[in-house]
Amino acid sequence: MGKIFRSFGTIWENPTGKRAVLSCFLCACCILYLFYVVSATRSLVLTGAAWLTIFSFFACFSTILSLGVHSSPTDKYTFGFVRASVLTVFSTSVLAQLSAVLQLKEAFESLIAADHHHGVGHGVAQGHAINHYFYSASIVSSISLFIAAYHVANQPFQYVLTASQSSSLQEHATDISYFICQIFPGMSRFLLPRLNAMSLLALISSTCCILTHWFMNDFEWFDSFTTLVLSMAVFSTMYPLTYYTGMILLQTTPTHVHAQIDRCLSEATTVDGVLELKNSHFWQLDFNTIAGTVDVRIRRDADEQMVLAMVTEKLYSVINTLSIQVAKDSGWQDNVASYVPQVPAYYAGHDHSKHAGHSHGGHDHSKHDHSHDHSKHDHSHDHSHDHSHGHSHGHSEVQHHHH
Repeated sequence: MGKIFRSFGTIWENPTGKRAVLSCFLCACCILYLFYVVSATRSLVLTGAAWLTIFSFFACFSTILSLGVHSSPTDKYTFGFVRASVLTVFSTSVLAQLSAVLQLKEAFESLIAADHHHGVGHGVAQGHAINHYFYSASIVSSISLFIAAYHVANQPFQYVLTASQSSSLQEHATDISYFICQIFPGMSRFLLPRLNAMSLLALISSTCCILTHWFMNDFEWFDSFTTLVLSMAVFSTMYPLTYYTGMILLQTTPTHVHAQIDRCLSEATTVDGVLELKNSHFWQLDFNTIAGTVDVRIRRDADEQMVLAMVTEKLYSVINTLSIQVAKDSGWQDNVASYVPQVPAYYAGHDHSKHAGHSHGGHDHSKHDHSHDHSKHDHSHDHSHDHSHGHSHGHSEVQHHHH
C-alpha cells in the first residue's frame, strides 16, 4: 500500500490537502447532525438533505485521494493510478443518483399508501420541539454543499463541474438568470454564465426544507412531494457529471478536441519522409491528459530520428502522452542509433526480428516489394517456389518515457 498511497503527513503539508482534510471533517460533522435530525423528524426531505451532505463529504474526499495516490507507472499499470480521481468523482455522482432513486421510491410509496403516513414509526413527526430542525437542517446541508464547491481550490469535482455540460436544471436557471440580469445588471457577475451546480442544489434543498416546515401540518403529503422535487433535481444535476467521467473511463476523447487531433494528424502526414499514419487511437487519460498511439510508416531512405522528432512536434500540442510505432517501408537497418526526443512523449516500437517470420503462402508476390536489388546481383529468383520463409520488415524500436 505504501507504493500506492502517500503518507497523511505528505498530504497535510500540501495547502490544498490541508483544506481538503478540514473540509471532510466539517462535512462529517454536518452528516452526524443531519442523522440526528432525520431520526427525530422521520422526514423524507431531510433524509434527502442528509444524502446531499454525504455527497459533499465524498466530493471533498476526492481531492485527498487525488493528492494521495501515486500516478507514476507501476509493474502492473502503465499509467499508474492516474485515473483514481476520475473514478472517485464518477462513484460519488453515481452514489448521489442512486440515493435520489431511493428517495423517489420512498416518496411514491408515501403518496400511494395511505397508511404509510399514519402507521407507527412512519410519517413526519410534529410538534414545536422539532420546528427548528427544518431550518437548521437546510442551513447545515447548504454549508456542506458550499464547502464542497468553494472551500477547496483545484479539486477534481470543480473541474468536472466546469467541464461537463449543463444540466436541464442549470439551463432553466440560466434563463431565469438572464431575465434577472436584465433588470439588475450587476447580478451578472454572480448569475452568469451559469450557476454552480452545488450552489443550485443548496438553494433547492433549502427551499424544499423550509416549504415542508410551512405546509406539512396542512398537507400531510407535502413532505413526499418536496422529496420528489429534490430527488429529481439531484438526479438531473448529477447526470452530466456521471456522463463526463464515465466517458473518460471508457477511453474516449472529448468532442471539442476531435478537430484539433485531425488537424495535427494532417500536419504530421506532410512531414518529409512520412508515407502513412495508421492505426491511430487517442483517449482522455485523466482530466488534463490525452494519451494516444499511432503507427508511422516512413520511407526507406528517410532520416528516422528527424522524422520522429517532427511527427512528435506536430502531435504533442494536443497529445500529451504519445506512443509511436515506426515501420520502414522496406528493408532492414541494423544498429540504428537510439532516438531520445526533447518533448515528454514516449515511443514504443516493435521489433519483428524476434519473431519466427510471417507466412506469405497463397499471396501474389508480384505485388510485394522485395529488398533485393536485381541491378546489382547477377542471378535470378524463381518465384514459383513456396514463399513461406520469413521476410524481415524494417522496423526500429525507439522508446522514451514521459515523466
